[in-house]
Amino acid sequence: MTLFAGFLRTLTIAAFVLLWAPSVRAEPGIVIYPSSGVADDQRSRFYINLLQVALDKGGGGLQARASLIPSVNLRTFERMTSGNGIDVVWAPTTAQLERDYLPVRVPLDKGVLGWRIFLVNKSEREKFAAVHSMAQLKALSAGQAGEWVDTQILRHNGLTVVESTLYETLFKMLAGHRFDYMPRGIAEIIGEANNYAHLGLEIEPRLALHYPFCTYFFVAPGNEQLARQLERGLRRAQSDGSFESLFQQFMGREIAAAKLDKRLVFELDNPTLPPRDAPGQAECRSASAAIARGR
Repeated sequence: MTLFAGFLRTLTIAAFVLLWAPSVRAEPGIVIYPSSGVADDQRSRFYINLLQVALDKGGGGLQARASLIPSVNLRTFERMTSGNGIDVVWAPTTAQLERDYLPVRVPLDKGVLGWRIFLVNKSEREKFAAVHSMAQLKALSAGQAGEWVDTQILRHNGLTVVESTLYETLFKMLAGHRFDYMPRGIAEIIGEANNYAHLGLEIEPRLALHYPFCTYFFVAPGNEQLARQLERGLRRAQSDGSFESLFQQFMGREIAAAKLDKRLVFELDNPTLPPRDAPGQAECRSASAAIARGR
């Protein structure tokens, strides 16, 4: 099976389902973004706030609003393409996404999601204290949601992955020793560790993974006006400092707490990205590398 075969198959199924879904159209002046449906889901707060900043600074008086219909990542793209209640999606960029949809090539989180540290079971601390090489890490298994791009990246680099359909289920699986660790973004793992501490989970203190991994806003093909407004707003936010202020508000403490300069970092290849010389890639890779320097 090719790298994107599973992705394409899921998109085809999602498209079939959407043919039978009721049409949901946004109100004029409203930009609808996807809702995960997960109670108290903190993972999207930065992107939602940045979306509104971009709309405010991009002109047009647009307001961001969450979709009333939860959907997983792959399905949100199908809903957006069909005009079925989604106007913009944020996601880690891939060559295929940039072919199929209209990317706004500004790294929203500076590639912070490409820096991964591990959520582990407290009872297995010593197992990770003994890891000093990629070969030793490959002997352990990672837990991931099947639809995440990270799953493809980890497997491409020879790491063993155990899949779950649902994000929430992964924490119970880790607690139940179904796999050894969950690689999580440094900006999201502190909240997750707090939320699931009752399951006996904690943050592993000395290892990290890194791969280039930039999140963009995407809009439907043909929606050039919204894409231009978003890019204009994001660039203005970069220029006036409001982008960096928001980034530090949501990410600064977590980046500092990760202590990346004290960790053994395993560099991974990301085969899903466009070529290094493709539009946006130089900015994406530079931003991701700078995270380790606390920028």
